[in-house]
Amino acid sequence: MKKVIAFLVIVVCFSATTVMAQPPGGGGQQMTPEQRTAMMKERLAPAGLTPVQADSVVAIWNDRALMTAVYGTADMQSISREDRQAKAPAIAEARQKRLEKAIGAEATKKVMEIMSQRPGGGGGRQ
Repeated sequence: MKKVIAFLVIVVCFSATTVMAQPPGGGGQQMTPEQRTAMMKERLAPAGLTPVQADSVVAIWNDRALMTAVYGTADMQSISREDRQAKAPAIAEARQKRLEKAIGAEATKKVMEIMSQRPGGGGGRQ
């Protein structure tokens, strides 16, 4: 009987640590557009942009019309991963041209460097 109770205690302990490790709400919650905008502006702070330039960068970075022009649709779920990877350079080039026109070449270089890094410095797929 003591072995059964000890086993159950161990199982409960492991289960409790697993449950506590999960974010509240069960799974990763999506950020609101306002939260995404604030996070992007925070990431862009080291680039030394003015508030107007930061707003321009966020607008260009999130522009669905750019994706529609390259992919033919702004719905990313309808596009295969291979198609997204194949057309990613075209989107990056178009985005870079628009940024250079809006904020200049030097600032664009800083922004592209910052935005190419994953938040939190982590690796893995993007």
